[in-house]
Amino acid sequence: MSSASASPRVLSINDLSFVYGTGVGASSNENWAIKDLSLSINEGEIVSILGASGCGKSTLLNLIARLLVPSSGKIQLTHHSGTQKIGYIFQDDALFPWRTVEGNLMLAPTLSRDVSKESAEQRISQYLKTFHLDEDIRHKYPSELSGGMRQRVSIIQSLMFNPQLLLLDEPFSALDFYTKLRLESEFHELVKDQKKAAILVTHDIEEAVAISDRVFLMKKGGQLLHEFQINFGAERSPENVRGTQLFAEIYKEIWSKLQEVIGE
Repeated sequence: MSSASASPRVLSINDLSFVYGTGVGASSNENWAIKDLSLSINEGEIVSILGASGCGKSTLLNLIARLLVPSSGKIQLTHHSGTQKIGYIFQDDALFPWRTVEGNLMLAPTLSRDVSKESAEQRISQYLKTFHLDEDIRHKYPSELSGGMRQRVSIIQSLMFNPQLLLLDEPFSALDFYTKLRLESEFHELVKDQKKAAILVTHDIEEAVAISDRVFLMKKGGQLLHEFQINFGAERSPENVRGTQLFAEIYKEIWSKLQEVIGE
């Protein structure tokens, strides 16, 4: 399955398969976590993957992030703008509790030769504004922040490395509804404005419809069965599309197909 967008390609996955515990050259008799999966994602695109727990959604993200080695198939990240980096954002943040927000974010120039202290400082200021965080948050520790603030800082932590592709594993699921809506909109705007690409794994159909350009349904065994194109127009935001008739129709269609997939 591939994107119909004319934007530059960011990620191409061809015939990807993976079996836990067997590695490259796994037997076809094994129970596949991912099986013959193909997917492409373009610049400025947000793709969501829905499916039951254990169907292979997080495994796919781990394969793309090179935390796992495919049993077969190919994952290719296109080189754009001098970077091939991937940002991985989890449900639980990876902030060091003994470091301030600024201390956590300024780890980027220490960990990457591609990030200077000057550029890191510029990015911090830029992203604090993007995610509506006050400058005084720099001097606070993670324990002093609300859940929404911590997750914003966690997203900024990944953005400090200027990733081309963002992988998100249910990053908004632990937030209250209104914080979740605000953060979805901020994230959606960032991906579009900076022409990044993102893959979101979620159990939330509303979130997938509100934030995504395309939604895929995954069945157990890591196969993509259905693709839904989501188009609310150029002025769309995750907050203002909720409650529209088109939103309700897309939700109903996806829910119907998801029930079939989960039942298989």
